[in-house]
Amino acid sequence: MFNIFNSEPKRKGQRDEVLPQENDGAPDSNRPSGLCPRCGKQSSFEIAGSLPATFDYETHVRGQSGEQHYDLIDRATSLICRHCKQGVIVIEEQWVGESPKKKQKTGGVISFRGIIWWPLPEAKLSPAVPSDIANVFSEAIITLSANCPRASAVMSRRTLEAITVEKGETKGTLAERLNNLGAKGVLHPTLSEWAKEVRLVGNAGAHFDPIEKVTIDDARQLVNFIRELLKYLYELPAELQKRRSQP
Repeated sequence: MFNIFNSEPKRKGQRDEVLPQENDGAPDSNRPSGLCPRCGKQSSFEIAGSLPATFDYETHVRGQSGEQHYDLIDRATSLICRHCKQGVIVIEEQWVGESPKKKQKTGGVISFRGIIWWPLPEAKLSPAVPSDIANVFSEAIITLSANCPRASAVMSRRTLEAITVEKGETKGTLAERLNNLGAKGVLHPTLSEWAKEVRLVGNAGAHFDPIEKVTIDDARQLVNFIRELLKYLYELPAELQKRRSQP
């Protein structure tokens, strides 16, 4: 039986240890590791249980005992973070092979993968990040967790726009503002080039074009880059100033 109070994470080197796997996204039962929406830490998760949520009423499945039931589409799964010991609820859709079941016509291994998480992931930012910028960035994270890559890319772009305004660049296109910040030395050349990628992908997400597609991986990379950019521009300088002010 599942027991939250006996779900202590095992230390490295212990037998049967359960260690977090590399995963920038939120966890689900298919991959019970990643960033915890509650504590924001990279962690592994214990599956507490699942309940059915959505059924396919057009598909009947006959069990071994002869009873009929409707085919499951979505379910709600409870995961317990081994770091903060709190629960995370994820709505998972059924996949067959590497595609959602509702889009798959052939066979394959059945799994359940997350599409919506509760509580909504939050951006764990330092107070050194201006609130206007932090609020926009939080929307990029929330839309990413809701499996909306286009919306997330747009909010990443908006975060970048907010940064340029806060750094004194209020006129011209976003590309021109980024070039100006690079010329001033505010942005390292490498960061400046990456920021242009955010602008381009965010622009693709804001306009309908069947050729320009923004994937979950695209949106996740943009969010990860923006997070590092905020550390570089605001959090690290604030931490350095704090250390220098200490006696």
